[in-house]
Amino acid sequence: MSTNPVDLAVAFFDHWTANRIDEALAMLSANVLYDNVPFPNIIGRENVRKFHKDFGIGSTFTVDWKVTNIAASGNVVLNERIDVFTHEGGGKITLPVMGTITIENGMITIWRDYFDPGDFDRQLAAIKG
Repeated sequence: MSTNPVDLAVAFFDHWTANRIDEALAMLSANVLYDNVPFPNIIGRENVRKFHKDFGIGSTFTVDWKVTNIAASGNVVLNERIDVFTHEGGGKITLPVMGTITIENGMITIWRDYFDPGDFDRQLAAIKG
């Protein structure tokens, strides 16, 4: 696998989209900081796993995280995405996201995403409605 930060970030999102969640999570450092703005920080790979599992990623929801723009400054990769969450019942959440990934020694040490939680909540409520 490439050590180029952009290539690693693309591979990370591709793993999520292909429902290879364990492979995606293996790219996170053991003590990764997951800052899913505006929610509280999550520290540690296993806590990130639990967060996504509790939401239903990989079971109730599959994801298609489409990177629309990507750029790097050193080991920090900026990524603009359209995240599509498809519910097993057929509903979808489509969410614009801006994020950063920091890579050190080939591992993601910081994963930060910015999005509109109100937009997410409205779409989730419509699915669960």
